Amino acid sequence: MIGILCGSSRTNSNTARVGKAIKRILIEKGLDASQIEIPNFEDYDIPFSNGGSLKTGHLSSFGASVHKCLAESKLIFILSPEYNWFPTPEIINLINQIGKKDFADCWEGKIFATCGISSGRGGRIPAIQLGYMLNKLISVMNFNSIVSAKSFESQFTPKALDHDGNSLGNAEYDAGLENFVQYNLNLMRKADILLSESPGIH
Repeated sequence: MIGILCGSSRTNSNTARVGKAIKRILIEKGLDASQIEIPNFEDYDIPFSNGGSLKTGHLSSFGASVHKCLAESKLIFILSPEYNWFPTPEIINLINQIGKKDFADCWEGKIFATCGISSGRGGRIPAIQLGYMLNKLISVMNFNSIVSAKSFESQFTPKALDHDGNSLGNAEYDAGLENFVQYNLNLMRKADILLSESPGIH
C-alpha cells in the first residue's frame, strides 16, 4: 500500500492536485489504484491539543482513514502547501497528535517522502520542515523508518496541473514530479529487499 496525505483542507486545493498527480503517475507505473490511499483532507477534524488527545479506538471517520492509510502503507507521500513559509497547521497538528507510541503502526517500517506546494515560486520550506519534523519523531520514538532525501517543490502548481492532477504540458515540471515518485518507489523496493535478506533486522 502507498499513502498520500494532502495536508490542505481547502476545497479543490493545489495540494490535492499534486496528490492526484502522484496517484496518476503511480498507476501509470503499474500500481493498482486500490493499493493507493488518499484520505480526504476536506473532512479534516483532528482536534488541537487543547481539544483532547486522539485515541486509537475512538477516531472520527477522517481520523480512521488517516490511521488506516499510514498503518497499511510502506511508502507515504506527505504534502503541504506553503503558507507564509510554513507547512499547514493541519499537517503539523496531525503529526503532533499521532506522533506517539499508541500509533506506532503509523510510523514503524515506513518510507516518508515530503513535498511542498506553491501557486508561485515556493514549496521548499514546508518540504524541508516536514522532513525535519518526521526525522525528529522517528529518532526520538526509536522507529525503524526513513525520511527520503528526495523531496519535491511543486512551483506554479495551477499552471502545471489541472484539478484532476493531469499535466498541462509543462515538461520540466512533469519530469521533476515523475523523478520524485520513481526515486521513492525505488527506495521502498530497496528497503523491502534489505529487510527480506536480513532476517535479523526488524
